[in-house]
Amino acid sequence: MGSDYGSPSLELSLSTLLLVSSAGGSQRLLIVDDEQALAKSMERTLRSRGFESDLAFTAAEARSRFEAADYALALLDVRLPDESGYGLLEELRKVRPDTAVVMISGVDDPELGKAALEHGAYGYLVKPVGATQLYLVVVNTLQRRTLELEHRGSLQRLESMLRERAEQMERAVELQAGMLPVSPLKQDGFEVAANFKASREISGDFYDWYRQDTGELVFTLGDVMGKGLPAALMMATARAALRGSVGMEQLDAGIKRAGDVMAAALEVNHAYVTVFHSVFDPRSGELRYVDAGHGHARLLRGVTGQETLPVRSAPIGIFPDSQYGVGSVTMNPGDTLVVFSDGLLDLRPDLATKDVLLPYEARRSGSAQELVDILAQGSQTRELFDDVTVLALRRL
Repeated sequence: MGSDYGSPSLELSLSTLLLVSSAGGSQRLLIVDDEQALAKSMERTLRSRGFESDLAFTAAEARSRFEAADYALALLDVRLPDESGYGLLEELRKVRPDTAVVMISGVDDPELGKAALEHGAYGYLVKPVGATQLYLVVVNTLQRRTLELEHRGSLQRLESMLRERAEQMERAVELQAGMLPVSPLKQDGFEVAANFKASREISGDFYDWYRQDTGELVFTLGDVMGKGLPAALMMATARAALRGSVGMEQLDAGIKRAGDVMAAALEVNHAYVTVFHSVFDPRSGELRYVDAGHGHARLLRGVTGQETLPVRSAPIGIFPDSQYGVGSVTMNPGDTLVVFSDGLLDLRPDLATKDVLLPYEARRSGSAQELVDILAQGSQTRELFDDVTVLALRRL
């Protein structure tokens, strides 16, 4: 009577039998048993049902067989003349992990069956093994092996995708970090600084500043409403397009160009971009700007005064034919423009009300860098739900 240890259910669907039987020719078996008559009898039984098998009568002969061929299933005797079948089982689990093993024993001992399963066997049969029992065990074992191989392959593909995704994320992070200007920048007539903390590895916020050949400073803060790789790619696209706007008279054209370049990506990702894009002339103090749906800008007049910038337009990607208004203000020496992303409101909800003055310690700060650091205090240590970016431009 066969043991129940590891024995599959004997109730198989017709489709399962046909599937495994049709694959029998490509799933070769190895029978390892020192009882040659029994081994040959099992080989004939399995061949009559479509399975080709090789025979080995010792552990050493079994090793030679495995070196020469790959086997889907090994029927392995517990007691071999040259060593224990359990030792060979452990070896096969290491060097041939794709081979299923069913142990065969002349002893109907539950502990031996349990040990076989604990060592990685798919099942445990007790001699004599009937033809039907042998066939059904082989069919069920091969079916289980196929499912496990498919599962393992799926896990490997998933791990590969995750590794590829992680590599892409690392490249995107490096790309993004390389695009951010060094803070602070202090030159004749102005100082500009930033405090930035991403809520994730890849930020949806981006900022930029640079001097044009004419001496004007281009000063930009944007926020892609979306995260991850699409946000990083759109951020890079927006930055490149906005850098293409040359001259103070082309601010709205630069915003329009950025929108045209990003239109397809924004539509596919159901995203849009808010941006504050400006040009500052350190000689005259004139600041011309486009606020495309951003809305978080404050102009500090010295220590006591504070103004909001009135000209607003729609975000990029909301309406296909948006027109972008250009505003203009004059910054006097000591005035500071502060622009921040909406992530700062999680740290300072009071700033959502535009009439509320910035904190006194920020307004009286000695430098632009000190100001942004005060406003963003806590962003480096707290868990953030949105990126926090604070920029400041001070006329000296």
